[in-house]
Amino acid sequence: MLDRENLRDTPRVLPDGSPSRLRDALAAGRPELALYVAAGVVYVGIGVGVPEFLFSWVVAVGYLLLCVVAIPALVRRLRA
Repeated sequence: MLDRENLRDTPRVLPDGSPSRLRDALAAGRPELALYVAAGVVYVGIGVGVPEFLFSWVVAVGYLLLCVVAIPALVRRLRA
């Protein structure tokens, strides 16, 4: 049986920088997941309005890189 008192006292981050608990690890990945979900929703919305946009995989890869890499990097740079 787990000793809950000792569990509360354990550090949240291990020495290698990784979260010590699954809940902490999942919480750390939520912003990235939200980016991918938002990019997917917008991509489907564009595809409904302009179906030709969905036909090119090169455009899809470019769109994903723009939404998930370039725009967040630009926002971080402007905030700093």
